Amino acid sequence: MLGARLATAAVAIPILLAIIFGLPPWGVAVLIFVLGSIAVAEYMTMAFCGHAAERALGGLVGVALLAGLVSLPGPGLAANAASSAALVVLMMATVWRPNDMVAGLRNCAITWLGIAYVGILAHFAWLRHLPDGSYWVTFAVAIGMASDTGAYFAGRAFGRRKLLPRVSPNKTIEGAVGNLLAGAAVGALGQILVFPDERFLEMVVLAVVLAAVGQVGDLCESLIKRAFGAKESGNIFPGHGGVLDRIDSLLFPVAILYYYRALS
Repeated sequence: MLGARLATAAVAIPILLAIIFGLPPWGVAVLIFVLGSIAVAEYMTMAFCGHAAERALGGLVGVALLAGLVSLPGPGLAANAASSAALVVLMMATVWRPNDMVAGLRNCAITWLGIAYVGILAHFAWLRHLPDGSYWVTFAVAIGMASDTGAYFAGRAFGRRKLLPRVSPNKTIEGAVGNLLAGAAVGALGQILVFPDERFLEMVVLAVVLAAVGQVGDLCESLIKRAFGAKESGNIFPGHGGVLDRIDSLLFPVAILYYYRALS
């Protein structure tokens, strides 16, 4: 398990850096669209296993919305309109199948949750459009990877007290501390090596906040998998599961980082 994780990381890191700095913003948007589409498919498969119609509808609406979001340079009226249109389509599909209205509304809510959850991924494309966007995207990914690694090793070495056993039995309070410490380290190194014009303390605090909300995102995906009775969202990455398993700790942080940079 550990060997597979390290091997995948060793291959993924150089590829990620080449993609972030080598591709133009539209290329990054295409990649985000591809990964997001896979994540939508993974979610719908978990949520509607054995229900092809619901799975297909959710997948089509999710992919269409994601395509619209990543093609934009940032959130705004067009993004709100696309999101509203996607919700209208799902609600109309529920209205047209009135045999079981409660089940229909439940399926609509479950579908919209997955689409909105994965749709947060569009913030990566929007962040890439900002000045020095490549560096800030790298910063977000580095915090996600480092905090996950810090939590993993701290949990294995010192983990005794469970964090939220009903949601994620293997996560510990000690692992959560390791997550935050690793995030702080990335923030400090990022300020020294990449962002010398930023204030040191602000970068460290920002990194800790991103690591913390990343951990919340990880727990949210664990909750989704537990609710749907799935161990992993997929198996596209050896030792790491599916796309959703890889982006869960990046979704909330990249959204916060985007608005932090866009509004500063």
